[in-house]
Amino acid sequence: MEQNLTLPGQAQSSTLNRIHEASAKFQRYKILLRRRWWFLLLTASIGVCVQALRITGRPQEFRSLAKLVAGGTMVINDSITWREQQADFYGTIIETVESAEMKRRALVRVRALNPDVKDSDVEIRVAQTKGSAIFNILATGSEPKYTRIFLDALLDEFIAFRQSIREQAQGKVLQQFLQEVVTKQKVMEESLERLTKFKAANNILTITNGNNLAAQFLGNLESQRESQRTTLEDLRLAIANVNAAMEARERMLSAAGSGGTTAAAGAAKVGESTQPSGAVKASDTSPGRNGMTMAEQDYLRTKSKITELKTKLDSLLIQFKTQHPMVQDVTEELAAQKALLDSYAEQIQQEMHTQMADIQRRVQVLDAQINEKQKEALDLGGKIAEHDKLEKAAESAKMAYEKLFEKVEQIQSVFNSQADYVAVQERATPASENVEDWVMPIVIGLVAGMGAGIVILLLFDRLDDRMNSYSEFQALFPAEAVLGQVPEQRNRGDVALLRPNDDRHLYAEAFRNVRSSILFKNWQGKPPKTILITSAVPNEGKTTVTSNLAVTMALAGARVLLADCDLRRGGVSELFKLPSSPGLSEALRGKLHWRDAVQETSTRNLDLLARGDVFDQTSEMLLSKTAEEMLREMGEEYDYVIFDSAPVLVADDTASFAPKLDSVIFVVRMSSTMARLSGKALDLLYERQVNIGGVILNRSSSNLKEYTYYNYASYYYAPAKTGSQQPAEAAAAKS
Repeated sequence: MEQNLTLPGQAQSSTLNRIHEASAKFQRYKILLRRRWWFLLLTASIGVCVQALRITGRPQEFRSLAKLVAGGTMVINDSITWREQQADFYGTIIETVESAEMKRRALVRVRALNPDVKDSDVEIRVAQTKGSAIFNILATGSEPKYTRIFLDALLDEFIAFRQSIREQAQGKVLQQFLQEVVTKQKVMEESLERLTKFKAANNILTITNGNNLAAQFLGNLESQRESQRTTLEDLRLAIANVNAAMEARERMLSAAGSGGTTAAAGAAKVGESTQPSGAVKASDTSPGRNGMTMAEQDYLRTKSKITELKTKLDSLLIQFKTQHPMVQDVTEELAAQKALLDSYAEQIQQEMHTQMADIQRRVQVLDAQINEKQKEALDLGGKIAEHDKLEKAAESAKMAYEKLFEKVEQIQSVFNSQADYVAVQERATPASENVEDWVMPIVIGLVAGMGAGIVILLLFDRLDDRMNSYSEFQALFPAEAVLGQVPEQRNRGDVALLRPNDDRHLYAEAFRNVRSSILFKNWQGKPPKTILITSAVPNEGKTTVTSNLAVTMALAGARVLLADCDLRRGGVSELFKLPSSPGLSEALRGKLHWRDAVQETSTRNLDLLARGDVFDQTSEMLLSKTAEEMLREMGEEYDYVIFDSAPVLVADDTASFAPKLDSVIFVVRMSSTMARLSGKALDLLYERQVNIGGVILNRSSSNLKEYTYYNYASYYYAPAKTGSQQPAEAAAAKS
């Protein structure tokens, strides 16, 4: 099973990225503090000076102190209760005492009572004692006598103001309650008047009795109507099935047991077989017997006769055939009895229809009587309900009036006995001189100045996107590989080129590190031979880095050609102290072959192709086939061809020439280059499909801990050898 292999350094975890970001911020603020510490000292000094000037410039002040105490208040709900005042009340006291209106009233009072005292400004401050209801009123003024008099006048005016406010509030409350009492009294009188008029127009006793009788009579009528409706429904069922109805009537009479015999036993007995068929003994029954009509009695007798004939026929059929005269006689008599039974059934149905019509008329009469009684009952019930409503309304109005009247009396008694719950605890003390404490204002000025300095520095830092450290660069450009960091050289003027056995060990080691990064980097293919070094903007040390890198590569034994491709302002030849012409510009224009313009340098294996004369249309020359042919020849003759180019954002030369080379190295000057400019330049190169091999961080600060071996400068200096050590080392070398 295949697995995707990831080389070390190709990807970083999110945790490592967060560490880089945090480290970058820390290093940035550390560098900011190291460079701008004097600004914090300046702002702190300004804060201290401002506080000192404020204290020394303040005129002589005198202070007088007085105290107020706040109590509780009466609360009137259903009962009168005492409640302590809360924080909102305390805030009201403070705002009132410090208000301009109170000061104006106090000033008027002072002028009226002490006309000989000269006015002066007095500042009033009120503070509540923590955990208590005591207020400390502090008056500060330039005249001690006037300050005390003014504070006493302020206390008197405050108490008088509260008294007037309380009296106004009491008057408003009492006025509202009195208006409510008058309204309730009017409502009560109107309710009583309506009740009296109703009683005068209606005898409530007669109405109540009539309503009860009407309800009783209405119940009887409804009971009768339901009975008639039940009888009517029974008749409908009987008409639908007369035989079933007569059987039910016969069973009912048999269950009652009246007369000791059934209706069927009272029927006429059938005579002998010789008796004519259909003969019935009428003397056995009489009309209305057992509550039955004559037709119903005849029906039952006939039905009984039919039953006897069927029994007799069944017995004869056992002995004789159907053609026998006796069997035929009985059969004929049975048919006659059935016809007679149907006749009686029709007669019974006619009688039932007559009864139904009579019952329906009775139900209609009962409906009319019930409707009339219902109207009468509704009228009486409405009058009773109206009487009850008026009586309850009058009672409620009377209770509301009496309750409100009692509350008004309670309020009046409370107002008469209530005292103000804010009182003067201590009058104004004699004014004493205010001695300012210098420590706290100076500390406040120091802290405020330093805080303002920090805010200003952070604000400027937010606007400044220059990168100060490796961690910050990694946080902003995590996808770019850093080939190395060149430490900052603090000497004045131009930085001298590297030379063999250079005593700038940190500086030389940085370029060796860059060289190793180029030689051993995983280039995903053939290592580059033609390398272009550029930057985003001028003054990033690109030319010095290019020259020193070429020297370092040559010192390693590689044949190196250093070409100045900055055809506008190139200065590589000045660093090597060689003439700038003829050079690359003449070779591109075809005035001479590039080999004829190559110059030897003082460094072994390093040749220089200077800039040449300045001319226009440099981008066109770099895009020509002459440039491509020249690159091919240079690559065949030298191990490495290193070009110094113009900044990417200054001219189009670099962006036009860079795609033709194997790799491009981007130089970023720490604490100088803006991140947005570097990002814009890199984006432009990527858009031209340039192979960016990495980034060199120039002029990095070696004081930061993240610069690893840069902090071990003593490692590069050999210790002085003593006389006793030299023979021992020589012996060790021989062994």
